[in-house]
Amino acid sequence: MIRVESLNKVFGPNPDQALALLAEGRSKDEILAETGHVIGVQDVSFTLKPGEFFVIMGLSGSGKSTLLRAINRLIEPTSGHVWLTTDDGEVDVASADARQLRHLRQDHLAMVFQRFGLLPHRSVRDNVAYGLEIKGVPRAERMKRAEEVIEMVGLGGWAASPPSALSGGMQQRVGLARAIATGAKVLLMDEPFSALDPLIKMQMQDEMIRLQRQLGRTVLFITHDLDEALRLGDRIAIMDDGRFVQVGTPETIVTNPKTAYVADFVAHADPTNVITAATVAVGPDHDRIDEVGREDGARVIVHRTQADVEIVVGADGRVLEVRADGGRADLVPIDELLEEETPRSRHRDRAAIVRGDRTLRTLLEARNRVNLPLLVVGEDEKLLGLVTERELIHGITEKRGPNGGTTDGGAKADGGAKEVAA
Repeated sequence: MIRVESLNKVFGPNPDQALALLAEGRSKDEILAETGHVIGVQDVSFTLKPGEFFVIMGLSGSGKSTLLRAINRLIEPTSGHVWLTTDDGEVDVASADARQLRHLRQDHLAMVFQRFGLLPHRSVRDNVAYGLEIKGVPRAERMKRAEEVIEMVGLGGWAASPPSALSGGMQQRVGLARAIATGAKVLLMDEPFSALDPLIKMQMQDEMIRLQRQLGRTVLFITHDLDEALRLGDRIAIMDDGRFVQVGTPETIVTNPKTAYVADFVAHADPTNVITAATVAVGPDHDRIDEVGREDGARVIVHRTQADVEIVVGADGRVLEVRADGGRADLVPIDELLEEETPRSRHRDRAAIVRGDRTLRTLLEARNRVNLPLLVVGEDEKLLGLVTERELIHGITEKRGPNGGTTDGGAKADGGAKEVAA
């Protein structure tokens, strides 16, 4: 959908001189001191998949907003390429002429700004329809589309109101609706929620998650808020001095920061919303697990801290039954467990089954309702491993930092969960 190759932005009259010094390994500060040129973005490359929510974050001055504006040429890049997939194939935004660029902005790229950018003399409806008006869409059609999108973002009944009658969060919804109404497949969002109060900001994040599930747009989102990045992003890029210093999933960023700069960012992150069951589960090769084969090809797996609980796994790797104190326990899917209106007290006669992609926060809630180990399974329902209080505590306190958590390849640093082979 978007492919950025070796993008650079230098502010100053002789950018080639600054780029030459960069190629020699000179730092941003050295180049500024020697030439007076400011390196905004240096040698950034990445690819966005269709429907991906990609978050770029960093401190003020790290280059994240400059990068976003260079991608749609609100700022002219100094060098590099921005390939955008269209119905006619890939187009290089960085070298597009004025007519091409206008077409790309009208039909393929939509921008959501931090300060809303609403037209005060126009109604909410007319603000939302503005992009369609620029494209030449007939009035009746654009008004119909605007009404649909206004409802979609939860502003039904406000279409005729001026922006001044709306709260900050509502105004930001109008800005988001305007971008969605154009039908653009790529949304570029520059710290859109940073000016909002914390509660409104959280509500807008919820709204963004809901809309993304509904619409599946490709989103490039800028923020300096780590919690926001972790909550929204499929992948996160951390910027420093105009460069990407690490790109990865939220879990990878938290559990395996590559530099001290990234580690400082994640030091106070809440791991329970990021780290997954598969990361903390201990599999049959772990020293806390005993495993005994049976003549029928099944295996009996026991967590040493709960030696009276046996998990019987079939030859196909799926859980057949769980036994506690010699009796058979119920196997309850975690969603069913969490939907109980009146949670039953902790029982030794049932165990929760949870997918490996569920977060620690979900596991904590489930563990409060059962007293048997949580059984972590993959998409194929094969057992990945077990989780007890010990793994939960370890996940919260230890599964992050330069020496903790997962490696780049996703293998467990402490010999954790692997699929139980048949």
